[in-house]
Amino acid sequence: MDLDTFLALIRNGESERIEFKRSPTKTLHHEIAALANAEGGHLIIGVDDTGAIVGTDVKQAVESITSTLQSVIPPPHITTHRLTVNDRNLLVVEVEKAAALCSVGGVVYIRTGTSVRPLSVQEILMLSSELGTVAWDGAPAAPEREIDPASIEWFFKTIRESRGRTIQPDDRERYLRSVGALRDGMLTNAGVLFFTETTSHIPHARIRMIGMENEEPAWSREYEGPVWQAIEAVYADLLREIRKGEVIVGTRRVRVEEYPARALREAVINAVAHRNYTIGADVKIFLHPDRIEIRNPGGLMPGVDLADPEHVPRNPSLSNLLYDTGFIERYGFGIRMIQREVERHALCSVSFSGASNRFSVTFSKKSDVLIDTTDREILEAIREPMKSSEIAGVVGLSKPMVVRRLKNLMGLRLAVKEGSGAHIKYRAAH
Repeated sequence: MDLDTFLALIRNGESERIEFKRSPTKTLHHEIAALANAEGGHLIIGVDDTGAIVGTDVKQAVESITSTLQSVIPPPHITTHRLTVNDRNLLVVEVEKAAALCSVGGVVYIRTGTSVRPLSVQEILMLSSELGTVAWDGAPAAPEREIDPASIEWFFKTIRESRGRTIQPDDRERYLRSVGALRDGMLTNAGVLFFTETTSHIPHARIRMIGMENEEPAWSREYEGPVWQAIEAVYADLLREIRKGEVIVGTRRVRVEEYPARALREAVINAVAHRNYTIGADVKIFLHPDRIEIRNPGGLMPGVDLADPEHVPRNPSLSNLLYDTGFIERYGFGIRMIQREVERHALCSVSFSGASNRFSVTFSKKSDVLIDTTDREILEAIREPMKSSEIAGVVGLSKPMVVRRLKNLMGLRLAVKEGSGAHIKYRAAH
C-alpha cells in the first residue's frame, strides 16, 4: 500500500469499512470479524479517533493480530501493510469480505456505522442466506395438509406439458420430496411458496407493482398467492401497461412494443426465484415513464459475475419447481437471455445493479430510436429479399449505414435476416 492510498483511507474518518486504533486492543478479534461479516474493510493501528497519526509498535501489533485471529471461526482472510509516515510506524490490516459468517466464541458480530454489535438469530439467518451457506427454501415450514389441491393438480399437469414427464398419482409425494417441496412430512418454504396462499406463512412473499410519475408513486398493486400465479398475473399486467407504438410501412400499420416482453417476464421470474426471502421486503416493479425497474431483496450470490453469470441458486428447491413448470428455461441462462432479447430490441437498453441486500434490473427507453423516411424506403425495398449491397444502391447509402439501419429494423421486428455468410438477404417482416 502506498502513501497516497493510505491518506485517502483516513481522509474521511471512520466508517462502516474503516476503523482507527491508537494501539492493539483486547477487542481486535471482534473488529476484524465484524468487518469480514459486513463488506470487508481496513483496520488501521497507529491512528487515533480523530484521524491523527500517532504511530504504534508494529511488531507488537502484528503479534496481537496473529494471536487474536485464532479465536475467529472461520478465520477471515487478511493482508497486513506496514507504513511509516513522519517517522511514525503504522499497521494497516486489510480485511476481505468473508464467504461464511465469522464468529468469536459462538457470537457473530457485524459492523454498523462505526460500531460493532452482535447479530440476532434472524439477522444471522438473513446473512447466511445472502452468503449461500443456508438453503432457506428447503427448511420445513408448514403442515402438509395446507397444500392447495388445485395447485398440486396444476403442477403435475404443467410438468407433463412443459417437460413431457408424467408423474403417476402414487409417485407424487415421493416426487415432491425429491424436488424439495416436502421434507419430514411437512411443506418446506419452497413448498409453501408454490402450493399455498403463501403470505399467511411468509407475509413479505409478494410482488408490488408501482406506477411512478415525476419520481413519486402514483398507484400500486399487490400480487399474492402461489408464486407461479403471482408471476403470471404480474406479467399479464405488464403487457397491458407497456405502450405499443404504431409504425406505418407502405400500406401496413405495424405495432411495436416499447420493451421486449420475454425479457421482462424473465426478469420477474429471476426476482422471485433468486430473492432473499429472509429479508422482510417484497419484490418491487417500478413503472416510470421512461424505464421499468424490477428490484428484489438480496444481492448476487458470492461468486456470480454479471459479465459471465453462472447458476448459483439461493433457493435451489424453488428453482427446481420453477424449472419443472417451464418458468426457468435453462439454469444459468436468465441474465444472458435478458441481454440477448434486449440486444434484438431497438427501443430499449438494460442495466443490472447490485447493492447490499438488493439487486435491480432496469429497462430504459431509447429516445433516439426513430423510424424515418429512409427506414421506410428500406422496408419498401425489401418486400422481396435483397442483399445489403443491393439495398444500399436503392436508397443511396453506404453499405455499413444500411446494415446499421437494418439492425434497428430487425430489433423492431420489422425486418428479418435470411441465409448466412455471403448469401445473407433481408426482407420485410410479414
